[in-house]
Amino acid sequence: MGSPRRNERRSRAERLFDAVRELVETGDLLADTRLPSERTLGTALGLSRGTVASAYLALSRVGLIERRHGSGSYVRAGGLPTFSRWLREGAIVVDLAKSVVPDASLLPDLRLRVEDLLDARPQDGYGPTGDPRLRELIAAGALPPGFAADDVVVTAGAQQAIHLVADALLRPGDRVLVEETTYPGMLAAVRRFGAEAIPVSGDRHGFDPDALHAAIRRHRPAYVFLLPLHNPTGNVLSARRARAIADIAVAESVLLVEDRTLADLAEGPVPSTAGRAPGLTVCLGSLSKTVWGGLRVGWVAAPAHVRPLVAEAKQRTDLACSTLDQQLAVHILRDPTHRARVRAWSDTLARRRDHFAAALTEHLPEWEWTLPRGGLSVWVHLPNTDGEAFVATALRHGVAVSPGAVFSPTRSPAGNHIRLTYAWPEPVLTQATALLAKAWATHTP
Repeated sequence: MGSPRRNERRSRAERLFDAVRELVETGDLLADTRLPSERTLGTALGLSRGTVASAYLALSRVGLIERRHGSGSYVRAGGLPTFSRWLREGAIVVDLAKSVVPDASLLPDLRLRVEDLLDARPQDGYGPTGDPRLRELIAAGALPPGFAADDVVVTAGAQQAIHLVADALLRPGDRVLVEETTYPGMLAAVRRFGAEAIPVSGDRHGFDPDALHAAIRRHRPAYVFLLPLHNPTGNVLSARRARAIADIAVAESVLLVEDRTLADLAEGPVPSTAGRAPGLTVCLGSLSKTVWGGLRVGWVAAPAHVRPLVAEAKQRTDLACSTLDQQLAVHILRDPTHRARVRAWSDTLARRRDHFAAALTEHLPEWEWTLPRGGLSVWVHLPNTDGEAFVATALRHGVAVSPGAVFSPTRSPAGNHIRLTYAWPEPVLTQATALLAKAWATHTP
């Protein structure tokens, strides 16, 4: 058996390997990006040079990075998703690929000092479940009825929430049931832990109940992943379908994991399965789509038998969330204008959506899409062409769009789709539509 120090170093190297791999898989590290030197990264992260060297060696062995003699380590183009390579190819004038809040203007003008952020007088800044005041505010205002503060684990955003649930619940060979199109970050999390995402058919109202029930009986999944306000389509789970899914979960004793990150950006109420399956529903969310993506605060709300597993996964990952981020989130959620700001942002998105829809209808009438009922993007079917091929054409005309294939575990039936974000101001969307029309006019299927 190795020494404790050697085992600790190996564990840290593995965690660094996982972190870099995730950044590559999600496209946050692009092809030909030069990585910090082993010494520089080790100093920045508080790791030994040998630990970083071990992680880099493992990354090079699986083809994610390459070492160039005398130059350093670089993200390898062949190891990246195609989409990330495309983003590197041309000068982007308008980025419709990122589904984000464009800037920090939604942050309230709190004018806080550091002393204000530390008014709770935290003892040591650690704690895997998060600040108690923040958990109370999340339970009271950001979750379906039935959850309490003790059910909440604070995370560094919704992406980490997804990964913590996967870390807590998945083992190699497990299966997760997903809709035919779903969030790519969730697919990356499932793959990271050696599990498989199984697509189940549905429609604009959500999973087809009969197909879901049959898939649960066939695959016995670790959990079912739902997007009540769907990304990428912008569809909303119907109340009737939510009840049917909850009843199936109870009958089969299977966990439901709801990503409700976009729920506050819908035109109307977004149902949850939690009311009918309270001991079997896990809810995820964050402030990234309603406040600002730079505020890395999210959460997992889970039943009593799941929450400790998520807290343990959190502790393994990074011990605790930033105290300052959590305290800023407390002040934002307590601000009396917060709910009004979220409603105003949702109304702004609806206006931008309608503006974009009118522009698409006028300039690209052959494209097929359904007006989304919320969120930040529209899901477009391209006639007689492959979505990936058009992404490359659009980039040559200065527009980045998301290829549909990345939203599907099987790449089909999403391959002839693209996702377009409409969160940008109207003049930007007008410019983007003109560029897309030029790209489409020159595109050869």
